[in-house]
Amino acid sequence: MSFTTIDIVRMHLLENHIAVSDIDSEPVKLAADTSGQLRYPPVNKESETVKAKEQIKPDFYQAMFGTDDKITLPKGDLIRDSVVVASDSSLGQIYKENIDYSADYNAGVITRITDGAIPAGSVAIWYMPYRVYTRGADYQIDYETGRLTRISSGEIEAGQWLYVDYISEYAFVDDDTIKNAISEANEQVLNFIDSVYSSSTDKSLVIAETYLAIAIICRIKALWSVSSGLKNQSGSSWSVLADQYKKDGYIFLEKFIGSLGSFKSPRKA
Repeated sequence: MSFTTIDIVRMHLLENHIAVSDIDSEPVKLAADTSGQLRYPPVNKESETVKAKEQIKPDFYQAMFGTDDKITLPKGDLIRDSVVVASDSSLGQIYKENIDYSADYNAGVITRITDGAIPAGSVAIWYMPYRVYTRGADYQIDYETGRLTRISSGEIEAGQWLYVDYISEYAFVDDDTIKNAISEANEQVLNFIDSVYSSSTDKSLVIAETYLAIAIICRIKALWSVSSGLKNQSGSSWSVLADQYKKDGYIFLEKFIGSLGSFKSPRKA
């Protein structure tokens, strides 16, 4: 019987950013003759948005909130904290974000908060959109390694800072991979503890087996990094993380091991 579950392991992976999902505005600098490296490869195919801060003057838009209390701006992919919402173009009253309205910067949608200060009707909005670049014309991306390369004939300047949104495929560790890691971790646990605890519901055993399963997943990631030529960038980091989780897992198991030199309780084969 396993002590942990697929849901517990997956939740820990996501909460501790071991399996990263949506990456928002990761900064990357592309020199003239070198590629930029994204931090969390592999990248989910065609999930990336490559953008830059190029605009100095904000765009202006005046509109009325719809029946759903939303306004969709002409452009999405907005620069964080660049939105200003006011009662009119003369800035008669400036409203407060997250008190009077909320902003979805990726989608370019402004939502009126009903108990805020914005009355139903027209508002004036200023915002700064990112410049979004085109794959194949401005840049190339290797989804497996997460390397981003500038195309010299494109619109990205040499040495320019870019901001990249993407989905890391490592977030999509499938259930079979986690299940196999739990099975291997469970074998390690049962071989270490006294058999009288094999059916225990002690939370320390749940934590220990979860940590050992995560250590196995991190080791898989380290091996992938090495085989993909990313040893210097990430392989060693995953190995260190795997070793730390394994060490912490066995710390939780120490109180369950039988006395040294004594026989363990018999276990049914």
